[in-house]
Amino acid sequence: MVTPRPPFFNNDLMSSHVAPSQQTRTWTIARWSSSSETKRTGFVVAVSVLAMLPVLVFGIPVNRDLSNHFRFILPFYDAITSGNFYASWLAESNAGYGDPSFRFYPPGLYYPLALFRFVTGDWYVATLLTFTVVAVAGGLGIYFWARSIMPASQAMWASLIYAFAPYHLNQLYQSVLLAEWAGAAILPFVFGFAERVCANGRRRDVAGLAGCYALLVFTHLPLAVIGSLALVVYALIRMQPQRRIRTLLQFAVAALLGLCASAIFWVTTLAELSWIGMNEVHHEAGVDYRYNFLLSTFSPEYINVWWMNILALMTLLLSAPVVLLLRRSAVNERRQLRVVVLFTLFTIFMTVPLSKPIWNALRPLQETQFPWRWLSLVSMGIAILTAGALPLLFQSDKNTDRIKRLLIMGAMSVGVVFCLSHVIREAKFLSPRAFANTLAEVRGSQSINYWLPIGANPAAAPMAVEVEATNRAVSVQSWTPESRRFSVAAGSPTEARVRTFYYPHWTARSGEQRLNTQADKDGVLLVSLPAEAVTVDLVFEEPRRTHVSSAVSLAGVLFIGMLAVPLRRKL
Repeated sequence: MVTPRPPFFNNDLMSSHVAPSQQTRTWTIARWSSSSETKRTGFVVAVSVLAMLPVLVFGIPVNRDLSNHFRFILPFYDAITSGNFYASWLAESNAGYGDPSFRFYPPGLYYPLALFRFVTGDWYVATLLTFTVVAVAGGLGIYFWARSIMPASQAMWASLIYAFAPYHLNQLYQSVLLAEWAGAAILPFVFGFAERVCANGRRRDVAGLAGCYALLVFTHLPLAVIGSLALVVYALIRMQPQRRIRTLLQFAVAALLGLCASAIFWVTTLAELSWIGMNEVHHEAGVDYRYNFLLSTFSPEYINVWWMNILALMTLLLSAPVVLLLRRSAVNERRQLRVVVLFTLFTIFMTVPLSKPIWNALRPLQETQFPWRWLSLVSMGIAILTAGALPLLFQSDKNTDRIKRLLIMGAMSVGVVFCLSHVIREAKFLSPRAFANTLAEVRGSQSINYWLPIGANPAAAPMAVEVEATNRAVSVQSWTPESRRFSVAAGSPTEARVRTFYYPHWTARSGEQRLNTQADKDGVLLVSLPAEAVTVDLVFEEPRRTHVSSAVSLAGVLFIGMLAVPLRRKL
């Protein structure tokens, strides 16, 4: 059975084959529906901005992750303004030795930040605008998904609950997990389009699923891995038996197109993952998935799990009305939401130690490090279920007595008060001046050891000049992040030590002659020099696979766009 399209998506309200009086009545209905949808969308936007109000008033939330993000975005913006729209090498970090972190960290969030910085000329304002856009996108995303499976009036409340979900607020206000927070704004759209593919299977729904999936991969890789597994489970639960083969094919096409569109990022990541230090750095318990399950410990010594346990409890308190869906009189509501119920139970299961066999079997899942990341999906499912249960809370019948209502509303109040008093009020905020000082401090700062090339020593001896060549004069003509030129006077054959960490893509040439490069004992780039005077061009050259993956991404985006364009109907 195909689910009918809601009025908001119905383009057939006006037909030339109906009577004039019926046309007038239909036009009136269409106008009323459009007006109501606009009001509901406005409510969602207002609620999302309300959740951002402390940021707009008090400043940018600060945590160690904030500095790490802007350590990326500042040189990324410099590269864009110089004409390089997809930077390959972060040259200014580690006292000028650089690192390849651009190649391994999804840059999806950095483009809107760079755009707003270019428009406003101010990083503080650009950051506030970006945060607001992400918050609104998250609210619209959960509304979009919920709108597919419940009345629009309930879908509005789902956006409100999601905006103030404890873990979702924590991503911004306490942890400053900006990329994950942005990914959590995209994920609801992924599941919203997945629901539509299962229900209708239209071309534009497949295109929407593919596009949102590509954007998720391009924004936050751990959530993309988690979301992929959750999407498979959701599809298996939701698919209609009579359309199973067709739906599976549509999901496969959407996944393939999404991967094609994001190939410019993940192809490089997979191909070069063995070249960076994360393979040599000892994994601490703090980032080991085996020690980050909810309920695995209640000791404050394990601050991450301890805090996430509390956030999970507050999430459950906020969703107290869901218990009303267990009532016998709520059988119709339960049928409408049973897919989301099963989906949410699965996401909760993935956060606790009982799911460890699945984690042990899936290496990509292990690389996401924190099982409590699944609370992003738990928050989405809980928001929809709670919105679906709220009407039952206010029904006047004997099955919902006053004491039960008071207990439920009391539990919800505890969750709300906790979010306001701890997650938001205890956050640390940066004023415009303090924010500017923070940005000045992150320039050239030390990167996380995971992003350093293999063999690179984070404590490499500082160099006073860009190039050192024993007993030979050196003159630097140009020095940009991915292209350098310097001249070396004649002398004994030697090796020039360049203030750059060695990476296989750095190539050195003197005219048509290619010069040997290797890593010093501390990972610094060495260039072999002949006895005669030479001018060396040192360039970060992308391999052929990068150009191929870029072409594949462009083709994927174009194909998704073609699918999204509706076919012309015959008159």
